[in-house]
Amino acid sequence: MALNDTRLRNLKPKPGKTERLVADGNGLYIRVRVGEGTITRTWQFRRREGDKLTVTTLGKYPGLPVLEARQQALELATRGKSYSPIVEVAAEQWLSERIEHTHRKAELIRGYVERAILPALGRRRIRDIEPSEIAIVIRDYRDRAGKTAKARKGGLTAARALLGVFKGLFGYAVANGWIKHSPAVQLTGAMVGPPGAARTRVLSDDEIRLVMTSDVRQGPVLRFLLATGLRIGEAYNGHRDGQYWVVPVSASKNKREHRVWLSGQALAQLDLHPWKATRDDVQHWVADNAGGWCAHDLRRTFSTRLNGMGIPPYVVEKMLNHTFGGVMAVYNHATYDTERREGLEAWSSWLAKMVQPERANVVALSQTQRAA
Repeated sequence: MALNDTRLRNLKPKPGKTERLVADGNGLYIRVRVGEGTITRTWQFRRREGDKLTVTTLGKYPGLPVLEARQQALELATRGKSYSPIVEVAAEQWLSERIEHTHRKAELIRGYVERAILPALGRRRIRDIEPSEIAIVIRDYRDRAGKTAKARKGGLTAARALLGVFKGLFGYAVANGWIKHSPAVQLTGAMVGPPGAARTRVLSDDEIRLVMTSDVRQGPVLRFLLATGLRIGEAYNGHRDGQYWVVPVSASKNKREHRVWLSGQALAQLDLHPWKATRDDVQHWVADNAGGWCAHDLRRTFSTRLNGMGIPPYVVEKMLNHTFGGVMAVYNHATYDTERREGLEAWSSWLAKMVQPERANVVALSQTQRAA
């Protein structure tokens, strides 16, 4: 029986089941699924060739009406491999199949898709998108992002990230046979502006004292970053395990668990954990008050100062959870736990001395001298 709006709205899985597949005809099906208290209805086109079943997701009902779903199914049936979905459908399939279960920052990728790609190109066919259209979307997003309070490098960072999302999406379209060549492949980061110079900012002694003595609510987070050398995301997404701070694989840049010894200075900041300031609060305060350095510069300061104290570079690299390159990566798998702990305690003592008031250059008088 052909589906209509009334029947579609009332379709539910059978008792005891979480999903149901109902045919409309000519290879078109509606998949009804219950999850987290809601019912979703998704159009699918199914084709069996020999022993192989091919399932193509077309979109969700009622966003994709029944007549349009039938038109897409007819196109699939008659044109076969030349089928090309709209960008919205292709993006949702790419996100659900390739990104959401494997990418460490899947929510960020989805954010770029929903904020930039779908509003501009969502209803267009994948095969009709030109490189110039992608370039326009990226540059427009760069200009809009550059006007926000938390923009980095005038929106260039966001624009380059969006370009990477476009490349991933259209690479997926090529792999699925929807297009032969990706319109994003020839676009490079140069189209959004010149790359920024690598940062070299290291905090001065006075700036370190500011961090260590500031009584603002962002202060404990900044001091924790300086004491441990952690990235800000690792501080907010890690957890304490005894006298260690554990950065899980999901929050680690190199996808390796990172355990950091908690020195006296670090533990003092955890006395106030959970912190009152959010990650965005910290970033905004630094941008408005720090005088040119950013939160990540605390990590560079940590590395530079420890190397200057005589801590071996390979130990500092392990403190930062960096991976060795070249021959060391193959042959050196030492963790240097003892050396890292000693280095962090030495750094904690150095920071403590930085905030101690200097003794006044005064010689105490004896009782006899005072009487005179």
